[in-house]
Amino acid sequence: MIKLFRKIRQNLLNEGKTTKYFKYAIGEIVLVVVGILIALSINNWNEEHKEQNKLLNIYSLIYNDIEDDIEDLQKNVDFFNEKKSVFEKVVHDSITPDLLDQGLSSLLVYSPRTLLNKKGISQLGELQENDTLTFYLNDIYEHMETIMLPLENRISNEIIDHKKYVRDNYDWYPEWNNTITQNVGSKELHDYFLTSSIYRNRVVFVYEQVYNDYVRMLNALIKSLTHFKQEIGEILTKAK
Repeated sequence: MIKLFRKIRQNLLNEGKTTKYFKYAIGEIVLVVVGILIALSINNWNEEHKEQNKLLNIYSLIYNDIEDDIEDLQKNVDFFNEKKSVFEKVVHDSITPDLLDQGLSSLLVYSPRTLLNKKGISQLGELQENDTLTFYLNDIYEHMETIMLPLENRISNEIIDHKKYVRDNYDWYPEWNNTITQNVGSKELHDYFLTSSIYRNRVVFVYEQVYNDYVRMLNALIKSLTHFKQEIGEILTKAK
C-alpha cells in the first residue's frame, strides 16, 4: 500500500501536477491519521474489554468468597446460639445440677475463629476501581479485619486464659477433657462449675462480649454480605 502511494505521488510530480500532488499528499496524510485513530480506538476498546473481563472474573471470585464467608459467619452464630440458654442461666445466677447435662462445663472450652476469604477483594484493590460497590466491599472487609477479628481474639484469649487457670489450680483438670454430666466427673469438678464465683464471673464476661457485641455484629455482617452477593450476582448475570 505504501509503495502504491509513493508511485502515485511520483507520477504526479513527473507530470508536473504539483497542485494535485499536494492535494493527494494531504489526503494521504488524512488517511494515515484516520487509520491511526481507528487503530487506537480498536486498541482502546480491546483494552477496555480486557479490563471489563478481568473485573467480571474478580467479581465472580468475590461472589464465591462472600458465599463462603457468610457460611462461616452463620456457623459461628449458630454455635453460640446453641449455648445461649445455658449462658443466660449462669448470668442470671440460676445454676442447677441439670445444667451439667446441657453443657455447663463446656461454655468456656472453645470459641470459633474466622478465616476471611480475601483473594477477590485483594485483586479488586489492585484494579483501583472507584465505584460505589468497590468502596463498600472494601469497607465491610476492613471492618471485619479490624473490628470483628480482634473481638474474636479477645473472646478466644479469655477462654484460653481460663483453661490455663484451671490447669494450674485444679487437680481434676484432666477430667475436663471428657464430656461432663451429672453422672460423669468428680464432686470437686462439679462444685467448681456449679458454685464457683470465678467461673460464673468469667462466663458473664464472655457472655457480654459474645451476645452483646459479637453475635449482633455477625448478624449485621451476614445481612450486608448477602446484599452485596446479590448485587454482584446481578452484575454477573447481566454480563452473560
